[in-house]
Amino acid sequence: MEEKDEIGSRIKKFRLAKGLTLKDIEVRAKVSATHVSEIERGMTSPTVGALAKIAEAMGTDVAYFVEKKNVSKLSIINKSNRKKMQFKDWGATYYSLTKDIPNPRLSFLEVMLEPGIKRPEETSTHEGEEFALITKGVMEIIIGDEKYILKEGDSIHYKASKPHAMRNIGDAPCRAIWVTLPPYSL
Repeated sequence: MEEKDEIGSRIKKFRLAKGLTLKDIEVRAKVSATHVSEIERGMTSPTVGALAKIAEAMGTDVAYFVEKKNVSKLSIINKSNRKKMQFKDWGATYYSLTKDIPNPRLSFLEVMLEPGIKRPEETSTHEGEEFALITKGVMEIIIGDEKYILKEGDSIHYKASKPHAMRNIGDAPCRAIWVTLPPYSL
């Protein structure tokens, strides 16, 4: 794979994992959706300026798209070195359980939800699938108009194209192992 193809592929995967459209990037980065599409498909190489704008629009830095990744087919992460993303407004923390696998098709996350803080009823939708295994506590999963109460040891697998959300409805922290397709980038 040529370098411009690899950069474009990384941009597209990151954009999709963030749930952003080409139009979203155009508005945020002031780079035309057509040009971003051409970059993603490897039809053109981005200028340094365009790449910087695109990276900033997606909340990352240029290095994410251009650095040579570890091409190992093996991922080991020590618990203390996991990437994490916190959503303090609704008490959620996501931890990445893998890294450095080139062109991953899935992401593996540990999701921790604090007690007493509930995610707003807003839902998300995207292509692909999600799977969750509750490892601690009680979680409510909302898919479409249905609500499912899952306890430790319970699991759920669903098409992510349906509106979905999660929240901790217990009085203690809740944890789950989450698998997403396509990958979710932290």
